[in-house]
Amino acid sequence: MLLSVQDLHVSFGGVTALAGPSFGVESSHVCGLIGPNGAGKTTIFNCVSRLYTPNHGRIEFDGQDLLRRQPHEIASLGIARTFQNLGLVPSLTVRQNVMLGAHHRAKANFLTAALALPAVRREEAELASEADEILERLDLTAVAERIAGSLPFGVLKRVELARALCGRPRLLMLDEPASGLSHEEVDRLADLLLELRADYDLTLLLVEHHMAMVMKVSDHVAVLNFGKLIAEGSPSDVQSDPEVIKAYLGEDEE
Repeated sequence: MLLSVQDLHVSFGGVTALAGPSFGVESSHVCGLIGPNGAGKTTIFNCVSRLYTPNHGRIEFDGQDLLRRQPHEIASLGIARTFQNLGLVPSLTVRQNVMLGAHHRAKANFLTAALALPAVRREEAELASEADEILERLDLTAVAERIAGSLPFGVLKRVELARALCGRPRLLMLDEPASGLSHEEVDRLADLLLELRADYDLTLLLVEHHMAMVMKVSDHVAVLNFGKLIAEGSPSDVQSDPEVIKAYLGEDEE
């Protein structure tokens, strides 16, 4: 088990966001994390990436206790994520944004960068070359020098994915990567995620409201509702689970 989430509890004031869900993600698998709005999906993402500290519970990544790690250490462990509302710097170019994904691997500090030492220039050239390879893989070469803030939302979704890949993650967490995309773009994204999993030996944890996409790409699906895990299993098992159907459609009126 690459990622293990155990009995997580998170409260904000008097509001309970997570009420003890537990699930695991196998290495090289795609795990879909689904549920109605407010179910606690993004809260789990924020706990794994250490933006939040749970009130109770345990999170392990490859046997390591993530809750003993600081937020700035998470990327170096091999965990990267995207954000529902994008986490890019609008004033930077696409290439510069993608290179930011590798910041935890850079050896240069403020002083050596300011002095523009040969080792720093070599490192920057290597990171730029790696970023360009990923940009080409995601069909973004033509916009590499464009300012990110000038590009349409669908393109920026791929830029953020490229940024995450530049960190060389083992676990890639995707928070609603299909939001705002057309049906055709969603279909292409589903195929791309499966290709990237194979190409980069990735494990994926996917939060997404587009159910057809989740069921197409996932090996395993975990379902949250009101902060609790109500079902998990294969996509076909989850789709037919009465608790899942009730959570999404509501109970029939008598």
